Amino acid sequence: MKIENNINMNLQEQISRIHEMMGMVNENIPINVKRRIPVVQQLLNVALENSYPCDFYDVNHFKEGVIYDIDTFLIGFEMNGMTPDEIKEFILTYLFEDIERYYINASEDC
Repeated sequence: MKIENNINMNLQEQISRIHEMMGMVNENIPINVKRRIPVVQQLLNVALENSYPCDFYDVNHFKEGVIYDIDTFLIGFEMNGMTPDEIKEFILTYLFEDIERYYINASEDC
């Protein structure tokens, strides 16, 4: 249930989070990346839904697994205006807390 709550944030919560992230890092993120934050968040959500935290030693090991899965997905994928490396960098820099929160909630069921 906790996992579903994290994954199924309602639209307003997602919009608020995006606005918060954009304001927090407004100067640091290129405009081509800012415009694609919702798509990157969805990509991360799919990767998290298909990951099994119980198979990892800790949150850092889990983060590496999630990024590996995203990297595999991005092979041959092209998002206009954003490279796979920019996507991974954005996730590692700005969405690590989402990965950590998912890991903590999901690992309670291990």
